[in-house]
Amino acid sequence: MARNAATDNDRGTRDTDTPFPHPTRALSLGRPNETTAVNGTGPIRRTIRVVNPLGLHMRAADRFSRAAAGYACSVTVWNGDARADGKNLVDLIMLVVLPETDVRVEVDGPDAGQAIDALCDILAAPGGEDYTN
Repeated sequence: MARNAATDNDRGTRDTDTPFPHPTRALSLGRPNETTAVNGTGPIRRTIRVVNPLGLHMRAADRFSRAAAGYACSVTVWNGDARADGKNLVDLIMLVVLPETDVRVEVDGPDAGQAIDALCDILAAPGGEDYTN
């Protein structure tokens, strides 16, 4: 069987121009709109500054994703144009949130009001390890 040198490598898998080994896991791009929920319907969005001197590092991202997983609502975190599933640790790490970066948290679902407060508190924790709960 002939091999197409432009698309196939020696292992028989396709080479791509994407920097992600699994394109389906790549972060989605786009901008969230600036609306917030009215009367408890629709998504709630809040911008929060990550003040942790290490940014959103592994331990802080793990804390966030575990807390987000405890809510029925969907959780999306935006860093500029990049967005990640807030319940997925790898997605959060791939956002590369540096110290003093403003991120947008978007929650949508039945317990969104409770989730937005708790999740933004985690992102705003100054030491990243000093949690009250």
